[in-house]
Amino acid sequence: MKNVKIAVVMGDGAAPEMMRLALNVAYEAAKLDEISLNYVSTPMGWNSYEDSGDTLPKESLEKATEIGILFFGGVGDPIYDRELGKKRPEMMPEARCLLTIRSKWGLLINCRPFIYYKQLSHLAKVKGEYIPEEGIRQIFMRFLLEDSYFGNKDLTQLVNSREGQAFGIKNDKKEVAGDEDIVTDLAYYKRETLEKYFRYIFQYAKAVNLPVISVDKANVIPRYVFWRKICQEIHQKYFPEVKLQNLYVDAVNALLFTPAKLNAVIACGNEHGDILSDGAAEAYGSLGLMHSSAINPDNSMAMFESGAGTAPTLAGRNIANPLGRILTGAMMLEHIGAKNGATMIKKIVDEILIEGYRTLDIFHEIIDDKKLLVGTDKMGELVLGRIPMGL
Repeated sequence: MKNVKIAVVMGDGAAPEMMRLALNVAYEAAKLDEISLNYVSTPMGWNSYEDSGDTLPKESLEKATEIGILFFGGVGDPIYDRELGKKRPEMMPEARCLLTIRSKWGLLINCRPFIYYKQLSHLAKVKGEYIPEEGIRQIFMRFLLEDSYFGNKDLTQLVNSREGQAFGIKNDKKEVAGDEDIVTDLAYYKRETLEKYFRYIFQYAKAVNLPVISVDKANVIPRYVFWRKICQEIHQKYFPEVKLQNLYVDAVNALLFTPAKLNAVIACGNEHGDILSDGAAEAYGSLGLMHSSAINPDNSMAMFESGAGTAPTLAGRNIANPLGRILTGAMMLEHIGAKNGATMIKKIVDEILIEGYRTLDIFHEIIDDKKLLVGTDKMGELVLGRIPMGL
């Protein structure tokens, strides 16, 4: 049996309740591929602040970086954000942890899949007739670096300090006082990074037999003119057989609730991808079903993170939906080569939903059977109980 180390952040809010189940499911499913998972705790978030005085402890970051694979439960809690965050804004964990890890590890590709099934069309917040019998696959591929999320820190050194002060260019959001005359953010794309990104996008689309929809704002913003030109250049030169459509971000936003029109690998920048994929999750049915990976295509370092956040208001109530974390675990297994385990998890989740089991976030009072309304623990047990044991 092959041993694989996985760094684990249990997270804040309701995240630990969901992560515990996801870790158990992934551990058992990995055995189908003769892989034994060795979980290594690397605490981050407000929960780690209580013990170490830091939301991103140096030891945790170093240990996770050494391992190179991180199962991330999610960080952040409004109560701590308002109290401790106000006193120490540099410790706000979502920016401190996520942006630091993405940058340090070079996590360029963020994959967020949404698979619509006709038999589960009533779960989605779209009209059932908009979902064809063959289903819909939307694979949002967010460009996770550069753009406006990293521009200030990456490029401020190129700006004359006096000019930067005059125009309100800030290195970090905590520096914004609110009394500036002008505040701006720097945003950029590099040719080298865009080329790497689009090669990956078209290779992926070709492998899964889907077209590519590239999202930009090239009618207004210069960096998106650059984005579109590089996209078209890589497409024409290396992947002309893959169908490509270029759409403005506002057009894609309008199509989120007619999902068949976005049956594709959807390439989008950091800011656009962040917003659109959250909107897609809402159209899909619930953020509780959202799952994602962030990968460095050069060295395979990766972070696996549910898009559902920490759901702090649900903590301790046994009602949060663990399926997003469980499906995130399946993405992690696929990444380490445990493809049988990953396929098994996805198959079981589909079966359970088709049979009518629901957590509160996806329960419909008129359509669904109240006897099949279950809590966090029970939903996790349903998945775990169907994985073949003893292998």
